[in-house]
Amino acid sequence: MRKIKLKLLCLLLVPFALFLHYLFSIYPHASESFYSLTLNKAFIQSLSKITGLFPFSLSELLIYGIVPLCVSYIIYILWRLYKDTKSWHKILLHFILNTLAALSILYFLFMSMWGFNYLRPHFGETIGIDITKHSTFELAELYTYLIEETNHLSEQTSRDKDGYMVITNGYRSVFERAHLGYNEAAKLFPSLAGNYGRPKPILTSEVMNYTGIAGIYFPFTAEANVNISVLDLSIPATTMHEMAHQRGYANEDEANFIAFVTCKLHPDIDFKYSGYLLALTHTAQALAQDNPSLLQELNRNLSKHVIEDIGRNHAFWKQYEGKVENISSKMNDAYLKVNGISDGTKSYGRMVDLLLGYYTVYVKE
Repeated sequence: MRKIKLKLLCLLLVPFALFLHYLFSIYPHASESFYSLTLNKAFIQSLSKITGLFPFSLSELLIYGIVPLCVSYIIYILWRLYKDTKSWHKILLHFILNTLAALSILYFLFMSMWGFNYLRPHFGETIGIDITKHSTFELAELYTYLIEETNHLSEQTSRDKDGYMVITNGYRSVFERAHLGYNEAAKLFPSLAGNYGRPKPILTSEVMNYTGIAGIYFPFTAEANVNISVLDLSIPATTMHEMAHQRGYANEDEANFIAFVTCKLHPDIDFKYSGYLLALTHTAQALAQDNPSLLQELNRNLSKHVIEDIGRNHAFWKQYEGKVENISSKMNDAYLKVNGISDGTKSYGRMVDLLLGYYTVYVKE
């Protein structure tokens, strides 16, 4: 009876988390002050340092380990039901309570360890950027600027015998140097400061390609995990994206924008180029929806290296398209919507609004 009471008590964690969610949604600046920039930030830094002692991704082990564990538990319950048909209702009741209690604990841990960051004020708001819609002219002006910068950087990057961008010392050097971009960005935006564990490679990166995922932040271990089988040109920007999540910026458009800024301010060319390519790609997608003919006209200014890098990256992901990628995309879309991002995966595109605001405030002036 005591065990049942304990399980029922665990179920109360869900309404308690929902209550806190409601309070933070009403007072987002309280979420920023009392959660994101204080308690949660200190917790993530400490946890990431502990998990960072391991050279491999603990989160990857947990993700792949949970599946056989759940299957084994279900098989065990089915075996008990088969052996003890008279007590089937008690066995089933305990199974349901155990499952609900476990899910309640996981949900509460997720929200308390990271999930409330979805309710903090938008990063653009905190740094004084206007993220309202802009005109086609402003979008074209931004795209022209990105083309010029990306073209210039492409000439300075290391390239293989086929002319494609490569990282000279491999992905591990990216993980070792990534913090330098955040150190520079923190001088402008103090909320990005902090001492966190290094990003980690995903051992099953090739498998992850079929999901279309380039990286994942795992709140339960505070690890920024990066797919290392993708092209070199995207590894620095992806690393910075996951590190933005590690710093408590949950929204995808914010993480993408922070990835651009930290790459732009990074002292190394490979980071700068990767960040500008990320911004260029998203801006091109926005301009394609707004004025396709203007996009085609401006694309004539892209350099040979940039065109080849973008084409190769497109071809790389094209080969992994299929049912798994579609399912993964739908699951990610549902996850974002559950956490209050009403437009789901389309929110990635809102990065362009941040880029336009940043360009107006920090580049043009």
